[in-house]
Amino acid sequence: MNAVPIWLIGLLLVVVLPALVVAAQVGLRRVWPVLREGDHNEVAGFIIAVVGVIYAVLLGFVVIVSWENFAEAEDVVGQEASALRTMYRDSVAFPPPVREQIHADVRDYAAVAVEDEWPAMAQGEPGSPATARVLDETSEHLATLVTTTQDELLYKGIEADRFNDLVAARSARLDFVDQGVPAVLWVALIVGAAVTIGFTMIFGLRSALLHTIMTGSLTALIGVLLVVALALDHPFAGDVSVEPAPLERVLVDFGRPPA
Repeated sequence: MNAVPIWLIGLLLVVVLPALVVAAQVGLRRVWPVLREGDHNEVAGFIIAVVGVIYAVLLGFVVIVSWENFAEAEDVVGQEASALRTMYRDSVAFPPPVREQIHADVRDYAAVAVEDEWPAMAQGEPGSPATARVLDETSEHLATLVTTTQDELLYKGIEADRFNDLVAARSARLDFVDQGVPAVLWVALIVGAAVTIGFTMIFGLRSALLHTIMTGSLTALIGVLLVVALALDHPFAGDVSVEPAPLERVLVDFGRPPA
């Protein structure tokens, strides 16, 4: 679904779908004129109230969960950039050759994450080999780092902790690639929308215009919320996605590695 532009999904769910529902309602009123009398409104009104509440809770739950996952993914990217910044600045305790190596590792990681890993995640791939390779090289550099003073030994431990934070943040970020609303919930949302809109269509009203406005508005509202849920479903894919802005700022602040 993420391969479909969000504007097209919005057009289908917010414009085309309500138009089709309204057209079907007009045809239904012509085929069964008795619906206009509203003799069944007492029963239909009770059922639509129950169905509407259940569906509203389900739809609201999906939208909220999707937004929370999206916001959490953004937070994880921020933590990743923060770990890189700390590694870069804490390297001041080491001699220039060691310091420059750590700086290069930080820049290499940020660059490969932005340029290779984000496009890979947008395609549904759990990371890129290039990023994993930079992590392995950084780990090796830190493990073989020679310390000659107590302060350097202390800061080596600090750098190792920040590196572990970086690995943990990346792992958490990649977990969001495959996360999304389960298929069974999407089935429930589609069936619930059909039932809710269907009961609105058979609700008896003498005024065809008022009935059309009510049904069309409800369908459009459901369509809007479904578009929101679809747009936020996978945080790193689609037109609405988490951007690598925190990592890009690391490159801006500390310099992009040479090509």
